[in-house]
Amino acid sequence: MKRNIVNSASELMMSSGVSFAAALFFLILGISAGIFTEIMMTGAEKEEIILYLDKYFLLANPDELAFTEILMHSSGNNMGLLIIMLLSGLSAVGFPIALAAMVYKGMALGFSAALLIDSMSYKGIAIIFTSMIPQNLIIIPAFLISAAAALNIASFTIKNRRFGFKRSLSENAGPYLFLNTILALVIMAGCFIESSLSPLLTQLII
Repeated sequence: MKRNIVNSASELMMSSGVSFAAALFFLILGISAGIFTEIMMTGAEKEEIILYLDKYFLLANPDELAFTEILMHSSGNNMGLLIIMLLSGLSAVGFPIALAAMVYKGMALGFSAALLIDSMSYKGIAIIFTSMIPQNLIIIPAFLISAAAALNIASFTIKNRRFGFKRSLSENAGPYLFLNTILALVIMAGCFIESSLSPLLTQLII
C-alpha cells in the first residue's frame, strides 16, 4: 500500500514535463517582475524596505539574532504558499492559482535581490549568497514540484471528468497529499536553514 502511494506520488510529480516547465517559467516571470518593480521604486520607498531587510537578512548585531522570529516568519510565509498550491490542485479548476503563487514567490526573490544589489553593490551580491541562496536551494525546487503536481492532478481530474470529478480526484488525492506532506518537511528544513545558518553566514561579510 505504501509502495503504491509512493509510486503514484512520483508519477504525479513527473507525469508531465510541461507542468514543471510552466511552473519554472512563471517563477522566472515573477523574478523579472520583482526586479522591474525595484527599479521603478523611489528612493524613499526603497529605504523603508531596507529597514525590513536589516531585520531579516542583514542582522547587524549578532546579539540580536532572532532565530525563532525568523523561523516563524519564514515558515508562515512558505507553508502558507504551499497550502495555497495544494488547494489549487484539489479544486481542479483553480490550478492557475499555483502559477500565481510561483509568480509571487519569484517577485519576492527578484525584488529582494535587486534591492540588496542596488543598495549595497558587491556586498549586496555576497549577502544574496549567504542570506537567500542557501535555503532557496531547497525551498524553490519544492515549490516547483508542488506547482507541477497541482497542475498534473488538475489536468488528470479534468481529462477524466466523464467519470465524475469526485471519483477522478479521489484516485489521486492520497498520493497528492502524501507528496505535499514530504514537500512541507523539505520546506521546513529550508526555513530552519534561513533562521539559523543564513544569519551566521551573513555575519561573516558584514
